[in-house]
Amino acid sequence: MALLEGTIQFTGSLQNLSFYKMRGTNKIVVRKKGGPSRKKVKHSPAFANTRRNNNEFGGRAKAVRHIKDILSPLLFLADYNITGPLNALLKPIQEMDGESDLGKRHILISKEPRLLEGFTLNRRYLFESIVRTPVSCLMQKEKGLVTINIPALIPGINFIVPGNYDWFQFIAVAGPVPDLFFTGTRYRTEGDQWYGPEIANTQWLPVNAPAAGSQLTIKPDTAYTSCSTLVGLGIAFGTMQRNDIEPVKYVGGAKVIGVE
Repeated sequence: MALLEGTIQFTGSLQNLSFYKMRGTNKIVVRKKGGPSRKKVKHSPAFANTRRNNNEFGGRAKAVRHIKDILSPLLFLADYNITGPLNALLKPIQEMDGESDLGKRHILISKEPRLLEGFTLNRRYLFESIVRTPVSCLMQKEKGLVTINIPALIPGINFIVPGNYDWFQFIAVAGPVPDLFFTGTRYRTEGDQWYGPEIANTQWLPVNAPAAGSQLTIKPDTAYTSCSTLVGLGIAFGTMQRNDIEPVKYVGGAKVIGVE
């Protein structure tokens, strides 16, 4: 990926180059057009490994959609496109399948679920740069219970506000993230199901006053087999709009705090 420098800035096409904007950077991205035809990639023996790699990439893309479904209540906090980094994070998990052939390897997140822990939805302000005291997460999968303990916060000491905002709120999510199996023609979950998150949040609190420690509890569905429970936590900031507090997009921090 190349970036356009200089005083002349534009988007569009010029000869064999494409110029476009992408969230996560304030510069113009430049890519070269062209490459082998779709028909050649699909049928030529020379691209056999490309097809196998593309097949596995597609499997990871489906797994990413499941993860993003659980994180969906926090996605408004993400300040970059998390799809590619999540796909890359799943690659070593897929490569742990040493029994299946290339192009058919399963994505068994439940074998190494903690590889997803710590994944951040932010690059500008990390969750830990805002909330300086650690948050604890207790996962009791056999009880279907997740408990998140949020520390007491003192503005300017262990709570740093990234801008001029009046209110803040914690949002927690938890839900099942399935393993994906290659079934001969495509990747699918066991039972071919899709899953959603359970959500808990604090009230909106003023940013300029100390906040007492609090606890959020979530009861995600843990009855599914071949699934891991993923827990995410975010802090959002809001402004008063017509007597209601509205969250500000792309401001705050969120991350995966537990997977089991």
